Amino acid sequence: MWYDKYTFYKKQKRLIDEYPEINLQQIWNNKLPTDFFLPDELLELLQFSNGGGIINGNRDFGYFSLIDMRNYYFDYKLSKYTPLFLPVAFNGGGIFYAYDFRDPKNIRIVAADAGDLEYESSIVIGETLDEVLSKTNDIVEELDKIRTPILFTEDEKQIIELRKQLAYLNANRNSIDTKSYLLAKRKLESQIKQLKFFI
Repeated sequence: MWYDKYTFYKKQKRLIDEYPEINLQQIWNNKLPTDFFLPDELLELLQFSNGGGIINGNRDFGYFSLIDMRNYYFDYKLSKYTPLFLPVAFNGGGIFYAYDFRDPKNIRIVAADAGDLEYESSIVIGETLDEVLSKTNDIVEELDKIRTPILFTEDEKQIIELRKQLAYLNANRNSIDTKSYLLAKRKLESQIKQLKFFI
C-alpha cells in the first residue's frame, strides 16, 4: 500500500474491525455534508488503522478516526467557517490537514490553522496523502510563507492553548479511564467558555 514506506508512531484497530459495513452517513450520524466522501487513499489508510499517527522528519500527521473527523468538524466550528473542509489530521500543533471539497472533481489537501479558519487563510499542500506525507517539513512552515502574523490577545492565546490541550486529550482518550477523560474535558471546555471567546 502507499503508506507502507511511512513510520507510524500510533495505530488503532482497523476500520473494518469496527465497522464491517462502511456507510459514512450512518457512521457520521448524517451530520456531515452529503458531498463528503472518503477518497480511496484515506479509506485504505483507515482500513489499516482507524486513526493513528505518521511521522516523516518534522512532518507530523496525527490522523483521525471516522468518528473523530465528525467531532473535529463541529468542535472546531469548521461547519460554520469552512463547511467544505473535511478535517482528517492534526500536525501536532493546531494545524489541520483537510480535504477541500469546494470542487468535488478536483479535491485537494489543505493546511488550515485551527485558530484562523477561513478559506482564504488555508493553503493547498498537495493532491494526495502520499505527496503531502513525502515532505519532511512541518506544515506550519508552508503556512508561514503566505500568511501575515496574527496578533492575538492574551485571552485568545489562552483559548488556542486550551483548544490544543482539548485536541490532545481527545486524541489520547483511549489511553485514560473514562471518568478522568470526561472530567478533564469538562474542565477545559468550561475554561474556554469562561473566556467568552470562540475561535
